[in-house]
Amino acid sequence: MKIQFHIMKLNYRIIFDFLFIVLFLTGIFIYHHVDASNIEEIKLPIIMYHSVLKDKSQSGDYIVTPSLLEKDLMYIKNNNYHTIVMQDLIDYVERDIPLPSNPIIITFDDGHYNQYEYVYPLLEKYQMKAVISIVGSYTDQFSKTNEANPNYGYLRWCDINKMMESGFIEFQNHSYQLHEYSNNGRSGSTRKSGESLSHYKMIFQNDIQKLQTDFETNTRYIPTTFTYPFGLVSKHTTSFLKELGFKASLSCSTGINYIKKDPEDLFLLKRNNRPSNISTEDFFQKILKE
Repeated sequence: MKIQFHIMKLNYRIIFDFLFIVLFLTGIFIYHHVDASNIEEIKLPIIMYHSVLKDKSQSGDYIVTPSLLEKDLMYIKNNNYHTIVMQDLIDYVERDIPLPSNPIIITFDDGHYNQYEYVYPLLEKYQMKAVISIVGSYTDQFSKTNEANPNYGYLRWCDINKMMESGFIEFQNHSYQLHEYSNNGRSGSTRKSGESLSHYKMIFQNDIQKLQTDFETNTRYIPTTFTYPFGLVSKHTTSFLKELGFKASLSCSTGINYIKKDPEDLFLLKRNNRPSNISTEDFFQKILKE
């Protein structure tokens, strides 16, 4: 009887120890899983600007004045946000290089010459960074004519080189000439109705690669990020971009990004368009409330 009792006692002890180990290990897994998630996720707002003109009568959904832009930059600085560029974000995800607290990305699309005239001096004044995505055909055209007009012109390669050397501005790819609604019936960089996937891939990649080559030829720099014209996206484009070596892409979808150290999080990043009909305080409080 005593032997049977000891055997039963031993069995209970083995079962108890086994359950304890299982629960202990499960607790460790859950703890590390939650802890890693909290540490690795960052909140990242991205602001989208386009043209910057002094004439207030031109202001609208995609045009702001230099004075409004300056108020925005002051708000960002005074509220302890720190501007980063796409390479900073890529380095954080791929190489575990830390980001500053409260990171934010300021972007300007199309490569208007007024971004050199008005944006560049303000970034230097406030020691802040921004990302400009250019349309290659516009830059080539105005580089040939050498026109420099903030009202209708676009950045020349000489302007781009000077801005890059400052360290305040990073340039990215906004397509070579897919930024046209009337481009043979194609809307931005999207696939046309009835178009074969192989033909679409060739058109899409050839256009984008042309601007990549232009950048390398004129600046010895190759962009890492593609900015979708008009924010129009087609299925398969992310895989096409990866084949070309791109690390990220910018969309026009509204919202805040929550980035973990996952390279997939770098594609189709959300941005918040900055219209002119809302004050600086109201705009930032609206987009940062998430």
